[in-house]
Amino acid sequence: MRRWQMVVIDTLQGSIEGSIDNPKIRIEKLQQHVEKLCAATVRANSGCASFEFRGQRPEVNGQSAQIRAPHLRPDLALDTYQSFRGAADAIALRLKYSDTQLHQQLMPESNIGQLLFELLEQLRTESLVSDLQPGTRKNLEHRFRQWCRQFCASDTVENQLGLMVFTIAQVAWCRLTSLPMNHQSEDLIEPMRMMIARHIGAALLGMRKNTRDQTVFAQHALVIVEVIDSLIDDSDADDQEIESPTKKSAASFSLFLEPETDANSDISIAGKGPDSIRVRQIIEQLNNYQIFTRSNDQVIKAEQLALDSQLDDFGKRQAQLLKNQAINIPRLARELAAILPGQRDSDWEFSREQGYIDGRKLNTIVTTPGYRNIFRSQRQLPSGNCLVTLLMDNSGSMKEHAHAISTLIYILTKALEMAGATTEVLGFTTKSWQGGKSYKQWMRQLRPENPGRLCETRHIIYKDADTKLQRAKRGMGAMLKADLFREAVDGEALLWAAKRMQCRPEQRRILIVLSDGCPMESATHQTNPSNYLDNHLRQVATMLESSADIELYALGFGLDLSPYYRHSLALQIPDKMENSMFNQILQMLQRRAV
Repeated sequence: MRRWQMVVIDTLQGSIEGSIDNPKIRIEKLQQHVEKLCAATVRANSGCASFEFRGQRPEVNGQSAQIRAPHLRPDLALDTYQSFRGAADAIALRLKYSDTQLHQQLMPESNIGQLLFELLEQLRTESLVSDLQPGTRKNLEHRFRQWCRQFCASDTVENQLGLMVFTIAQVAWCRLTSLPMNHQSEDLIEPMRMMIARHIGAALLGMRKNTRDQTVFAQHALVIVEVIDSLIDDSDADDQEIESPTKKSAASFSLFLEPETDANSDISIAGKGPDSIRVRQIIEQLNNYQIFTRSNDQVIKAEQLALDSQLDDFGKRQAQLLKNQAINIPRLARELAAILPGQRDSDWEFSREQGYIDGRKLNTIVTTPGYRNIFRSQRQLPSGNCLVTLLMDNSGSMKEHAHAISTLIYILTKALEMAGATTEVLGFTTKSWQGGKSYKQWMRQLRPENPGRLCETRHIIYKDADTKLQRAKRGMGAMLKADLFREAVDGEALLWAAKRMQCRPEQRRILIVLSDGCPMESATHQTNPSNYLDNHLRQVATMLESSADIELYALGFGLDLSPYYRHSLALQIPDKMENSMFNQILQMLQRRAV
């Protein structure tokens, strides 16, 4: 591990403690800390106070910053801190010198055209760095050259399209910055440069002369885009190259980028039909997910996982935990009722300080001028047309948070019931460590390659939708059982919870995932391509978010879950629950309230 990474880890020791046994969660927290440092740099250099990184994606005012140049994605495992600083400096220059609205208006339609146009605009803004900032200039140069070295070491140089884009990037960078090309890149691109030089020479000169005029610069950039588009004979081959990079090249660097979708905008399948390209891609990706065997999987009620004496003890402990909290649950219920659908008028409440004047109190106005309770108001009661499912991650790293999270879930469930919503509380884990019986079965079959998910999943029902909280206390108490917390396959758990919800009659369905990190199951991780479970979770989440049937949210404990979920909230686990935490959850739900 690099020295700068160790320094950052030392500053994170308190927050990482407890998840130290899971290196993947440790790296995620390191990544998020580095992003916070880089975001502070961007804000300071650009003057854009609302800039943040969210799931490695730059945002301004909570919306995508629309900055997608490929060399601005340094990798924690491959790059130095100077690379991250160089990317941050480049983003700051982009925010400072580029008109995003104009850039989007001029954006070409083709995938390659969008990639090139984005790259050229980024290089334009980087060329405007002041001579009074030699450190920034060095950071920018270091980052671009480092990206070039990674490109040259990747498989993408072996296909003509990738080499063509890289050639444009190299030639444009040299022209705009007046810096020399490194020898490795020069040798690599020379044949391609000779082929396209006569077509783009005038446009390159025009770009260099107009770096301070975005509109004129863009016209020359579009000429280059048009030339490259015309050199691509087979548009189908174009799409194939973009969407199907090899595993090695995808792991080593990011060049070909899909058109970005704003993480805060709704994707709706309605109106686009089943032939939607995006939907087809998601379904195709999900179909590629393999499960070695389901024979050892389990769906079970929580009460069946503990002895009666244990359940009694868990219930007492949970009651004591709730007693120590200072949450105003009736108030929380009223606030939830205001954002849940299907309210109906009920009978009147009298002697109120505001509302409609109560005719029966008119005499009181005369006889007692200071008396204020002369109004009546009509009480609103929810009609129970909303289902909220709370899905708890029972992975090993969540064990240390079990008391706090079970308390949060209990309070939320109680408030939701008081607000008239139907509630269900579910959990997901594995029956054993290291794959259990499924792994042994795979071993007996001589270890076939890429077996897919290779473990025994356990899906737990703490409280079903037809049972009131008062009658589900024993099951809810089982959330405190320590040996339930093992490993986690998040994507399948989401599908299971969603399937249960779709069988219910409620019109509004809300699924809230409570987790502290990425999916992790050791047997599957060791026997399949990297990020196998991560990718499946992203695909499932995207599919659910693309559907109008279920609203998907996530609460991340000590970790930002936005790389997986579009609507997420990062929470710190307090020793004692506070109303402010529930206010944040309310705000998250209110943004999409019907």
